[in-house]
Formats: sequence, structure tokens, C-alpha cells
Amino acid sequence: MPLTLQRDLDRRNVAFDHDFIFRSRSFDFRALITRYRGTVCTPAQYGTIVTAWQKSIYRFGGIPLEETIVATVLVKWDGIVHGVSLDSRSHGGLGKLCDFSQLQRCMARMLRGKPFADFMRTCPTAGEAQCLHLFEVLGAASSFYAHLQSKGLPQGSEEEMTRVYPGKQGIRVENEHWVLGKEQRSELNLRHNRKLRTTVQRLPDGLDALLTMVCDGETILSETVVADNFRSVYGKLNRIMAKCSRVEKAFFDVEGRMRFTNATALVGLLLLTMSHEAMHAARAIRIAWMLPLLQASGERQGCIAFNAILSTYRKPPRVQLI
Repeated sequence: MPLTLQRDLDRRNVAFDHDFIFRSRSFDFRALITRYRGTVCTPAQYGTIVTAWQKSIYRFGGIPLEETIVATVLVKWDGIVHGVSLDSRSHGGLGKLCDFSQLQRCMARMLRGKPFADFMRTCPTAGEAQCLHLFEVLGAASSFYAHLQSKGLPQGSEEEMTRVYPGKQGIRVENEHWVLGKEQRSELNLRHNRKLRTTVQRLPDGLDALLTMVCDGETILSETVVADNFRSVYGKLNRIMAKCSRVEKAFFDVEGRMRFTNATALVGLLLLTMSHEAMHAARAIRIAWMLPLLQASGERQGCIAFNAILSTYRKPPRVQLI
């Protein structure tokens, strides 16, 4: 099935009409997690208009939580950011620390007067950006803009849809990615060889599973993942996702680091899905407790909202599982 943008909207209007991103009618409501993102670069009188978005839908305990960010950046012909704009409906999932005004301030501070293609050098971590999701959106947009520059192209677009489906035996992930008209479809399957073991925060504490990835009908990876603690689980999954990312990079002929992809976030989505498997009836309770630990395995400085959670609560809540 084609993506929402290709079905519902003329590409020429994407920089001006954001409504299709905020509508949820076109998404698969059977998926536990849906992440839809993309970038469009179009010529303007004084440079290039870059429109970037990311919409994440989480359905823990049947309760949908949507996090949507749509950002527009005007990059002058010399590559310097001249103006920024954030759709007023943009927000994260953690209240006032992720609302429009906070995101707008962060975006202006990070971009204005700086070379857009060097965003990841001037703002290398989510902690410096003060917002994980805005950091992901702008990092992807900057990377795609640099990709167009390296190809000598004045305009272009890319978009991606990732859906995560938990099952009795494991997790299935479907991904569709279009870059400059070229399409890649992939499916990742993680099948448990034994029962998942988790910590008191319901994070994976041990894993024995077979992970396979198929791209355009060809199996590119089949590997057994065995780990006995959370850090090991995170590290081994991150190493495997790096392999998958390199395959995607080669397929789309990208030079340098490719940030316009959901592959960089897939480890966190997999771990969050495993945590959901372990929570049963209490799956929607205090899920924010897991997010700081899932973000870069808890070893890097988190965004401002995650840091606030960690400083406010010292001990995880006691949850009785049914």
C-alpha cells in the first residue's frame, strides 16, 4: 500500500499544507507503534525551503498517544539557515516540556544563522537539542538536504513509514522508504527462543531470539541474539541495526552518515515493544519511566523532559501485574 503522502497529497503542496500529517485516518490502527516521517526540499526565491516532519503513534493499553512535529526551514543559497517555522500543532508526549513554545525556542536556538548541512556537528546530541524528537526531525532533514547537495539536485523528497506489530512469539516490523522516487520495502522479525526476562522497570534484562531482516524479498540478515542484561541487549540490537542501516545507505547511494531513516530509532522501538509485552494489564502505567533508559541506553544526556522525569522520581513505581 502506498504511503499517505503519495496517496493523499500532491508533493508540490507539502511545504504549505501540513494537515495530512496531523490526520490519523490513514494509519494502521492494528500496529502497536507507527512512525511516519519525511523531508521535502523545494527551491525558493532566496534559497531552499526544507519541510520535515515526524509523527509517532503509540497504542499502549489501547490508549493512543500521538507525537507530531512539523518544521519548516529556509536555507539560503550559501547554506546558512535564514528562517525557521514550526507548525503550532506540533508537540511531544511529555506535557509542557514538549509543547509548541518549548519546541519553537529549541528550534530557533539550534538553527538560526548556522549552516544547515552541519546540524549534527553544531548539535550532536539530543541533550544539547533539549528535545529528542525535534533532534531526530532536524537531523534527518539536515542529512537529506546534504544528500541533495552532494548530488547537485535543487529539490527532492523522501518519506518513510515504520509499523511495529507485537505477537505471541515475538515482534514484526514493516518498513517502507522512498528516497528521490526509489523505493525500498523491508520486514524485520524478532522471534523469541525462550521467554523474555525483564527488570523491575519492565525493561528487557535478558534475550534469546532469532532476528531476521528481509529487504525487497531478499534475506540480508539472520542472527541469533543472546544477552543476559539490559546493556547487552541494547548493545547487540544496536550493532545489528547498524548493519541494516548500512544496507539502506548503500541501496540509496548516500555519502556520509545517513540520518533520514527510522533505522536509528528502531532499537528503542523494539525495546519499548518488548517492555509492552512484559507489562500485560499494567502496560499503560508509568511508561515514561522507561523512556530515559531507552534513550541511548541511559548513558547519554537526555532531553529536557526526560531529565525532568529522572530528577522528579527517584524510585520506580510499584506495579502489581495481573
